[in-house]
Amino acid sequence: MSEDIIKLVITHKGLEECISAKAKGIQLSLKWVSAGDRAYTPNPDQATLQNELQRVEFGEYKDMGLGQIQAIAKFSGELEYPIRELGVWLESGTLLGVISAPDTTLNYKTRNGHCIQPFTLDLSVLPSDTVTVVVGMENFNILIDDEFAQMAKVQVDTMHRQILHEFRILELENK
Repeated sequence: MSEDIIKLVITHKGLEECISAKAKGIQLSLKWVSAGDRAYTPNPDQATLQNELQRVEFGEYKDMGLGQIQAIAKFSGELEYPIRELGVWLESGTLLGVISAPDTTLNYKTRNGHCIQPFTLDLSVLPSDTVTVVVGMENFNILIDDEFAQMAKVQVDTMHRQILHEFRILELENK
């Protein structure tokens, strides 16, 4: 796996669809993520992945602001392959963008296993407020770790205060 940042290459058709949606005052929906096993430099004229093997709905996403979206897709099933290309698809079926790089493996999908593929999409080059994400049936809630950590801290603090309170009551009862 590469430590380098691999950027989303927006396709010309995807950009055109976003510009058209902005002019009409509507929002487009990102619905699917596809994975394939070819590693290459993406081309903005692409309409498909070079070798798409699976397509799934988004499992989760988090809007990071400034046109950045963190997302997750879960690939399952019998297929086994290195994930070297990812495609992001609009609900209309248009390929919005591709993530890939020569000689780079993003992840590995094992036979009959699950592969959780996290990725960040830089959508800042698109017209503002033209794209949203549709999350499929399987919602992971992985991207809300800060919120869970804060809730856990509050619960532990509350339990600590309760224990101190119980000790104080025991002290008073023993006097």
